[in-house]
Amino acid sequence: MVGVTSLATAQTSEDLTGLSREAFGRLAEVYNSGGDAPGLVAKLNRALELVQEARLKRLSGDEAGALVLEEQARVSISEILNEIPSAQQQARQRSMARTLTVLVPVPVVVALSTFVFYVALRTWRWYDRTKLFEMTIVEKRKEED
Repeated sequence: MVGVTSLATAQTSEDLTGLSREAFGRLAEVYNSGGDAPGLVAKLNRALELVQEARLKRLSGDEAGALVLEEQARVSISEILNEIPSAQQQARQRSMARTLTVLVPVPVVVALSTFVFYVALRTWRWYDRTKLFEMTIVEKRKEED
């Protein structure tokens, strides 16, 4: 009977370890994609604290208390795993917004600078022509004198 209980306990701990590693890996993906999920990280930390407390209770001989804490940790990690897809979606949306924020102004700046250059060039040509006409008129007056 004791062997069966310790085997079930070992499986429960391994399940929690696997779930927590999966949650950590998926949270790392959220952060790697440019997002952030501090609330989920805090929940995961709390769940890991519950797992640690369960191990301590089990070592002190309180199997029932350990099982309760492990179940709380499992529920918390399951909630985290369920919330991660929405965090990943938010990370993708933020990444897209940052990309658009960088890419959209570039053509606008190019178009605006081209327009300013064109206007400046036309203004310079107009100014140059008026000076040319002034020079032509002044030369004709000198010839008449």
